[in-house]
Formats: sequence, C-alpha cells, structure tokens
Amino acid sequence: MEDKKTFGEYICMRRKELGLTQREFAGRLYVTESAVSKWERGMSYPDITLLLDICAALDVTEHELLTASVDTQKRAAERMAEKYQRLTRNFCVFMGIILGTVLLVAGIVCITNSDYGLFPIVVSAVMILASIAVLPFWLAKRSHLEALQWVISLGVMVGSIELLIFFCCLRAGSLQWFPTIGLWILFGGCLLLLPMLLRKLPLPAPWNQRKALLCCGIDLLVLLLAVAAMNFMDYPSAHSFGHFYVSATAVLFGTGFIITPIALRQLPLPETLRTCKTSLFITIQSGLLLLMLLACCWNAGGMADICPIVESSVLFGLCVIFLPIILRQAPLPEKLRRHKALLYFSAVSVMLLAMLGVISWARGGDWFFPVALPCALTGLILPWGLLGSIRYLPANGWFRASAACGWTGLWLWLYPWLIDKIMMAYGWAISTPYALHLPCDFSRWDAPQTVGWNLFLLVLAGFGLLAALFAGMGAVKRFSGKQQNNA
Repeated sequence: MEDKKTFGEYICMRRKELGLTQREFAGRLYVTESAVSKWERGMSYPDITLLLDICAALDVTEHELLTASVDTQKRAAERMAEKYQRLTRNFCVFMGIILGTVLLVAGIVCITNSDYGLFPIVVSAVMILASIAVLPFWLAKRSHLEALQWVISLGVMVGSIELLIFFCCLRAGSLQWFPTIGLWILFGGCLLLLPMLLRKLPLPAPWNQRKALLCCGIDLLVLLLAVAAMNFMDYPSAHSFGHFYVSATAVLFGTGFIITPIALRQLPLPETLRTCKTSLFITIQSGLLLLMLLACCWNAGGMADICPIVESSVLFGLCVIFLPIILRQAPLPEKLRRHKALLYFSAVSVMLLAMLGVISWARGGDWFFPVALPCALTGLILPWGLLGSIRYLPANGWFRASAACGWTGLWLWLYPWLIDKIMMAYGWAISTPYALHLPCDFSRWDAPQTVGWNLFLLVLAGFGLLAALFAGMGAVKRFSGKQQNNA
C-alpha cells in the first residue's frame, strides 16, 4: 500500500469525482465524518474490514484502492468488453430485422402468387443464415450454453440444411432423392459435430475413455445407411442388394484401416491378445478383403468359377506376406517358437497346393494330380532344401552357405529336366526336351541358343565355385576351432 498521504488524496479525488461530500461518504460506510477527514489528510488508514465497502462506494477495484491509482488496463478491457457486447447486441438486432424483413417479403410474395410451397424453403434458408450469423452470439450470452454454442449452432445449421433439402424435394414433387442426400449431409455433420459433442457430453465411465471409437462407430453407421439409401432408393432394381453388398464391404474394408486400430487400442482385450494387436489387425482386414472380393464376384454374376480362384489366390498372397508377422506374435508353445520358419514354409506350401487344387476344381480340369501337384512339389524342393541347409544343418555358417549354394545349383540344373518328364508323362509333346548334358559351345557366342546355354552353365559353375569356397572357409574355421580347443 502507498503512503497515507497518497492514499488519502486518492480517496478524496474519487469522492469528489462522484460528487459526494465527506458526510455522504461517511454515511455510506457507517463511520464518522472526522474518520473520513483523517483518511483524506493522510493521518490514518481505514480499518481493513471497510476495504470492500470503500471500493463499492467509490466504484473502484481492490487493486486500484490499494495502489491508490487507476487500473487503466482493466478499465480499458472493461470498456472494450462493454463495447463488444453493445456491438454484438446491435448486430443481432440488425440481423433480426433483416431476416424478419426477408420472411415478411417472402410471405407477401407467396400469398400474392398463391405459391405456398416457396415459403418453407425461404424459412429454411433464413434458418441456415441465422444459425451462423446470430445464434452463436445469442448462445454466448447464456452461461449454461456458452460451452456448447458452436455445437448447437452447427447442429441447427445441419438440421436447417436437411429441412431445405426436404422442402425443395417436396416442391419438386418427389422425395426419392431426399433420403440419400439427407443421409450424406447427416454424415458430413457427424464428421464435423460428433468430436466436439462427445468431448462436451458427460458419458458413462466405460465410454468416457472410448469416445474416439464411439465417434467412428456412429460415423460408420450413418455412412452405411447413406450407402444403403443410395442403392435401394435411388436405383431400385433386382440387383440393388448385390450393389449394396459390394459397397458395404468396400466401405468396411476401407474404414477398417482407421477404425480397427482404434478399436483394438480402446477395447478391453484378453491378456493373450494384447500383444497380438498387429496380427489381429491383419486378420480382420484380410477377412474384410476376402469378403469384399466375394461380394464383387457374386454381384458380377456368371463368375462362379472365378470366385474360388480369386479367393484362394488372394489368401495365398496374404499368407506369403503377413504370416511371418502373425507367427512372430502368436502365443506358440516353447517347442514351436524355435521352428517358426518351418511352420511358415509348411503353411505356405499347403496354401499353394490348396490354391492349385481349387483352380483345377473351378476350371473343371483333371490336371491337378498328374501335372500341377508334381510341378508344385518340384518347385518347392528349392525353398525346403534351403530351409534345411540354412536352419537345420548341424554345421557352422560357412558350411550352411556352401550347402545352400550347392543345393541351388543342383536344383537349377535338374528342375527343367523334371518338369519335362512330368509334362511328357501327362501326354504333352515337347519339341526339344531338356537334356542333363547341356549343349554348350564356348567357341560360339553369336547364336542366341548357344549364348543362353553358355550363360546358364556359367551360372551353375558360379554356384559350384561359391559352394567350394564357402566349404573351404568352413573347414578352415573348424580346423582353427579345434586348435584353440586343444590349446
């Protein structure tokens, strides 16, 4: 607090500005006139219990009274707030007059022309404008509605747009398009309003922590309803259900990339599944993809033989790409955890043979057992041999690399010969059968056939040299290891 003299001068100045005598001022505070005189002359301070009453009598704040100075910033803020309220009030009155005038003119025009269907359209358009220009300011003055002013304003705007579309369709003489347009507008409104609304609403405890999932679920429901209206109401036909099935599965698959991670994160999963969320996401999206492809094939009609081929082929591709992730996160027994590569190769091999069987069955052919199965097994010899060499060969890494290179070269040499034998056993005529003795001629590199065989032999020789080199390195490592053990 400033010194007594400054404090007294400030009280005297404010009292005179308000046109109060010392007696009148003392009467408001229920003190004697001499006490007020002592304050103003700087001879004493008022009792601390009188501070609030003095502030009320002099129309000052506690800060202004204690510092004996005018709080210019607060006064300016108060003046600005009062100016803003006055401007807002005048703007609302002005907009009310304009909108009322528009409604009055529209009503007169409708009555004059006996066109009563136009008036509800004008009212809806005026409501849209009022929800943006007037309603937010009106709600801001209501303390219990101020927090929801934009949610309510935008909600009224969406509802007014729905009314406008409804009355326009009604005036046009057909409501066929209204469900579709109305639901799409509602979907846009949900995308805009639901996050704000759910953030303000007091939800039950289980849902209070899952507002994102609830918002996505409501948006998805409205989106599916809009798609259903578009398929069943706008284009009614015998194929409407098929079109809806395709559209709905496509929507579920597309939105699953957003909704599924949120659901897996917010839903109370069992303990065994909490560490497998990536695998669950892959499984759910793969199922939705297969369902969408099934819907497309079924809706196309006349593609009963294509659908099994597409489903089995996509499932095989998904297994090849995503099965390692699933096996890594799956709660396998301890004995199987060390053999994930074996499980992967087994599953992929079974899926490959199943896919070939489905294709053969769908095409109505009898070539699976005599041709497809032997060719597939012949092709699988390479990856299974590499798996055994790299993963299960009881030797050091150099010997494993040597075995892998040797196995690859041997398979490349024998694979064409085995395929030719399978084809000829099935009855196919081969003009130039593959011979194990390669027709190479390194003195001639001008003929295309000779160049191909020469390069093929060089590739085989390269694998053989790598196998020999790696085997030599493995022998050196084993010999040095024995010497260290003997030492």
